[in-house]
Amino acid sequence: MGTTTAHPIDDYFKKHKNDHEMESKIVPPKIASQVVDKDYPEAIAILKSMSALRYLNYYGDLNQIKKYAKQALAAKGSYPLLLEKKEENRNIKVFGIKKNGLVRRLFAVVQSKTQFLLIIGKGKLSNTQVQYLPILAKEL
Repeated sequence: MGTTTAHPIDDYFKKHKNDHEMESKIVPPKIASQVVDKDYPEAIAILKSMSALRYLNYYGDLNQIKKYAKQALAAKGSYPLLLEKKEENRNIKVFGIKKNGLVRRLFAVVQSKTQFLLIIGKGKLSNTQVQYLPILAKEL
């Protein structure tokens, strides 16, 4: 029988989920879609297309934020870059695996001067929905 190995981003999540001042959540996406502001229908649609969602959220020291972001980006494994965006004071990079034209597994790294956010998800997202991930990042 073959063994499956965890993706490096999964190992990163496990390693840092209990860090000091790190918020770590595993959230059913369908439930999360019910608490997102109705002014963001794109974020709601993304959550409804997902089957799993977890995230790490850290507010604090800029040097620690840079360190977290650098390490998370280094854990991208074989996931190709799907989106890179700079908006306001945030840098957003989304990596993922596509199958049959839909993004099945993804993770996003969001970095600003005051926050590090790592979103890891599974589901069936269209390319358009991937473009709206920065909106979802604002809502988490």
